[in-house]
Amino acid sequence: MPFPVDGVYNIRNVSEGLMLDLTNNSTTQGNQIQGYADNGSVAQQWVVKRQNEPGSPNKTISIQSNNEGYNGNGCFATARDDSDEPVVYTSQTFLVDLVARMDDTFTISFTLGNENLVLSIPSKHDSAVKIENYVEGSSRQQWEFKWLSNLQPIRN
Repeated sequence: MPFPVDGVYNIRNVSEGLMLDLTNNSTTQGNQIQGYADNGSVAQQWVVKRQNEPGSPNKTISIQSNNEGYNGNGCFATARDDSDEPVVYTSQTFLVDLVARMDDTFTISFTLGNENLVLSIPSKHDSAVKIENYVEGSSRQQWEFKWLSNLQPIRN
């Protein structure tokens, strides 16, 4: 898959087959982001927006929840820049870099702090999304983006 364009996506973890999911679709600050079986809910829809100049080789994006259909109304972050740190919902904007893999998947790396920290689902038994140190070839750190729709026009 080419680098995602602005739009609404499902984001699936390659290793566990679980979707990036806003637990209980709750926008409460600090709500855990989890891996969850595909259920087609809005809690598994994410607004992806490029955050770089057109034509730039950078692959920096924001990923926001799509609940309420507002073209994104919150992001995810961690409390600390450390491996094994849970990823939670926040109203602050955090940027991530997508690193393309040969098999049309991506590694999601935070742009601030330690560039070696990437998004991961440790296992089906521990489906809390976390950041961890990058491991070459680890499928638990690889994500597929499935396009769902364009962004909605902004109206006054």
